[in-house]
Amino acid sequence: MTRAVILWTILLQLFGATHATSDYRYLNVLRKAQDVPVEADQHDNNDMHVEEAYVDQRLDHYDHTNRATFKQRYFSTKRYVLENPSKIVNFLCVGGEGPGFDKSVLIDSVHCTGDMLELAQILSKKHGVSVQVYALEHRYYGKSYPSFSDSPVTIQNLKYLSSRQALEDLAHFVHHINDKQGRDLRWVTFGGSYPGFLAAYARLKYPHMIFAGVSSSAPLKIVVDFPDYYHVVGKDLRYSKVGGSPSCYDIVKKGHEQAAQIVDHEKLAKDFMVCDASKLKERRNQEILLGDGLINIPSQSNDPVCTDDLCNIRRLCEFMEEIHSAPNMTELDVLATVASKQRGSDECLEVDWNKTLVELSKPVITDEGWRSWLWQTCTEFGFYQTCEDEHCPYASAHMPQPHPVDIDLEICKVAFNTTDVYENIEASINYYGGLDVNGGSRVLFINGDVDPWSALGLLNSTDHGLPTVVVPGASHHAWTHSKQATDSKEIVDARAIIYSTVIGWLCDECLTERTQKGGTVGSLRTNSVVSST
Repeated sequence: MTRAVILWTILLQLFGATHATSDYRYLNVLRKAQDVPVEADQHDNNDMHVEEAYVDQRLDHYDHTNRATFKQRYFSTKRYVLENPSKIVNFLCVGGEGPGFDKSVLIDSVHCTGDMLELAQILSKKHGVSVQVYALEHRYYGKSYPSFSDSPVTIQNLKYLSSRQALEDLAHFVHHINDKQGRDLRWVTFGGSYPGFLAAYARLKYPHMIFAGVSSSAPLKIVVDFPDYYHVVGKDLRYSKVGGSPSCYDIVKKGHEQAAQIVDHEKLAKDFMVCDASKLKERRNQEILLGDGLINIPSQSNDPVCTDDLCNIRRLCEFMEEIHSAPNMTELDVLATVASKQRGSDECLEVDWNKTLVELSKPVITDEGWRSWLWQTCTEFGFYQTCEDEHCPYASAHMPQPHPVDIDLEICKVAFNTTDVYENIEASINYYGGLDVNGGSRVLFINGDVDPWSALGLLNSTDHGLPTVVVPGASHHAWTHSKQATDSKEIVDARAIIYSTVIGWLCDECLTERTQKGGTVGSLRTNSVVSST
């Protein structure tokens, strides 16, 4: 059997902020997260319409004695530009962590297709509005790394990576484009998850430059310890709308209870293909095996209409309930069968915490930018998806805290010599304000109730300038993906709210009927949204 290093699933778990990947556990490592491909709808897939360019950015916007700069990549398209428009606006897809952008970001991707690109098409075709569309890659990801004499991701060189620097990059980019266009135009920012966080704060921090923002699945509530992530996963396993049931939840819960009772036994190692059973004598290795689940539960990436085996909660639950009905089939047996099916190979799992720490400490750039995001969690955000109480589906009496937060704090200490994580996150809360965003305007916040990250999102607002929408049955910014004929009514309605709200902000005369201070679009109740009826 081939051997897999446990590093990658740790990184997948830490990548939760913006990647809608299918696996955030500490297992199935070196299986790199990839966006699920989607078919294009009405957009021209010819990337000749998309231009790639670079803008010079200050390395440190806050130290004016530091004159160093770097090249930040961006993309643009004039596909929605008109010759004699009634209005002219600029749309910006905000980049975040993970793999860098490519030209597909302005053609068909999970980032800003179903919201931004579709709205640009509506504005240009139906309302005579000329829309210049851009996508800005985040510093320290993709091809937007600064150059140093050594690796950009050493501890010393990572000090220039932060969300605050990224927002300053965005503001400078807007100023740069305005200068090129010879005028100050209205800008609307779009983003999902961490980019949704940035899209919101671009408007809130720079209201004189950014006219409006659409913030999808944004984790505004900054926390070190994030047990609510797995609380929502547990809820999803019981959520009938997406195929969950009490019996499905019980299989997962009881299976992990049974696993905890024999966690240091060779049988568990054999059933879950652990390379070296002796490693499970160590407590930390037990935690990284069980603490994020023995199987992948696709809450964050749940696609109700996918067709692959076990690809969503409904298919996973149906499979588990079916095989559990067989004679003498324990819940742990069910999980072992699922884990083997999800793995899809004879690859064994190397469960070795010490080796993982060594790998995480290497200043190596990867296509996924994992070290950059790991740095941001330690110095700004936390977001550590812990399992520390009975509401976590992986916790049990034998292991009540299979994923304690000190696992993540240890990574910060070893990988970055950072021991002040709580102080760092407190500074971020003081700077951004968490869920207390009253006082701003023209930012639309949208979350899906299946998405575990919705636990950190702004779900209700009494401020009419900051409307909120919760989309039943929707996963992590599912509405930003390209339109499909199989999209649920709730996803269709969510996009309709985005379109009508932004159009109403940009162009009052474009909407013949609007609803102020709350309303209904299709199946969704909106909070303080200007929307068509």
